Order: sequence, then C-alpha cells, then structure tokens
Amino acid sequence: MMKLLAAAVRTIAGVVPGLVRDLAGLCGVGLVSYGAWMIYPPAGFIAGGILLIVGALLIALGNRAAG
Repeated sequence: MMKLLAAAVRTIAGVVPGLVRDLAGLCGVGLVSYGAWMIYPPAGFIAGGILLIVGALLIALGNRAAG
C-alpha cells in the first residue's frame, strides 16, 4: 500500500509544476484582457482572443519542434 501511495505522490509532484505554469499563464491572459476591457470594453475581448491565439500557436510550434 505504501508503494502505491509513494507512486501516487511522485506522479502528482511531477504534474503540479506544469499545472501551476498553465494556471499562471491563464491568469495573466485574464488580467491583460480585463485591463484592456477597463479602457474600452471591446478591446478586452480582442486582447484576450489575440493572447489565446498566440499561446496556442506557441504550443503548436513547441510540439512540432519537440516531436
């Protein structure tokens, strides 16, 4: 039972840094979008969409280069 618990803890410890990085990125996109929205509401949607598109492109390029 302890080996199973230790394996589960190692797996979770390996996944958490990636989740924290992704969460921080999404929070950053949200804050930039909200700041743009405070200046001019449609700009918030435009800024958020552009940031998400750029993020998706960077992920796709990173996966293509790695694989």
